[in-house]
Amino acid sequence: MGQKVYVASSLLWGTPLDELMQTVHECGFSGVEMWAQQFFDCGYDAAEYRRLADHYKLGTTVHSVSWDLNLSSVNAAIRETSVGQVRSSIELCKCLGGEDVTVHPGHLTLDCFREMSLGLLQDSFRQIAEFSQKKDVRVSLEVMEKIRKEFVTDAAAMKLAAGKYAEVFTYTIDVAHCDSTVEIDELVSALPSFSKFHISNRKGPQYHTSLDDGDFDFRWLLPRLLKTGKTLVLEGYDDSPGRLKLRHNAAYLASVIPEAMTAAAEDITGHDKE
Repeated sequence: MGQKVYVASSLLWGTPLDELMQTVHECGFSGVEMWAQQFFDCGYDAAEYRRLADHYKLGTTVHSVSWDLNLSSVNAAIRETSVGQVRSSIELCKCLGGEDVTVHPGHLTLDCFREMSLGLLQDSFRQIAEFSQKKDVRVSLEVMEKIRKEFVTDAAAMKLAAGKYAEVFTYTIDVAHCDSTVEIDELVSALPSFSKFHISNRKGPQYHTSLDDGDFDFRWLLPRLLKTGKTLVLEGYDDSPGRLKLRHNAAYLASVIPEAMTAAAEDITGHDKE
């Protein structure tokens, strides 16, 4: 199967590793984007992860630690800690045999520090690029949503922030961060390269809703995203016992792009009744 549809481990938050990997497999995904925060907080074992990934034939990407961090903070201690946490995420990716690490750019501390924040972010990206090259791990920078304090929200801002390392990095396009399908196409064309799409829907200012509930028509969009040959990663958060949000979205994917999933929609929803 040429197409790759992964799922963010945050849709299985707090789940024991063996159950997590089994559920990813049952839901028809070909891989997992492991959130480093979850891996560290849950105390998962890297050797066990590799064994399970091999057993279920699952690919891996890693999402860097991002919560409560800021790569462009004017506070040097916060900025240095943020770079250190990204380094730890890069090392995790190396250990797990992952394909790349998704990294969020920094955000503004205050609007009046915009120019300073850009310079600080450029230096953080320099450190991350040099470390990733040393570790031979690819870093994929994510274009962020257009909300207060985010300033790396389009291709031009991303290339400016990456500076001379723009070609060293690859990039992640989050569909829910885009205002239209035209914007998705513009990012595909304008970024130096991109490794994957994060997929979830949005309803106006509400981000990361279910694929079938929002402004984007994913029945039309999913086949077009697949044609790019890039990995699709289903995003969201679910810590409920039944994982109904995960299974609902997995079944939807299997009904729209069955050729890219390893389980049929009826089999995915059938597990709810077991």
